[in-house]
Amino acid sequence: MCTPPPTASEPAKPGAHRLEAGLPKAAGTEPAMPEADPPEVEELENVAAWRLRLFDANPTDTASAAAARHLEALTEDLRRGDHAAPWTELRAICNWLAESDAISDYTELAGEYRARIGVSTHPGDAADYLSGLLAIARSLV
Repeated sequence: MCTPPPTASEPAKPGAHRLEAGLPKAAGTEPAMPEADPPEVEELENVAAWRLRLFDANPTDTASAAAARHLEALTEDLRRGDHAAPWTELRAICNWLAESDAISDYTELAGEYRARIGVSTHPGDAADYLSGLLAIARSLV
């Protein structure tokens, strides 16, 4: 039996947030709090972990193993790349969806999209992934 992919409401795994790197620490100061990843990054990590659990339970499930690798690559690309414009647009649309009570529909559709990544849909990079989320959000406006 296949369990559904995790959602952002599940607890984050340790180390799920990136640390600020390359910035010298000033003498006598505490390190700055690391910037939290956007929820979409955590959700991708959760789906990748779910795919790995499926593969662990069934080592012949090469589709889940490949999907997990694809999801992990997208997660790293989201962290490394400069995607300010699509993030800003996605936030604006999601804020509107939250006001119109359509955010739950968006959350469900986005979760289904993430569960298909690496199996039946293959965004090439983080920009493609964000474009997919934007298309889902725009379809609900």
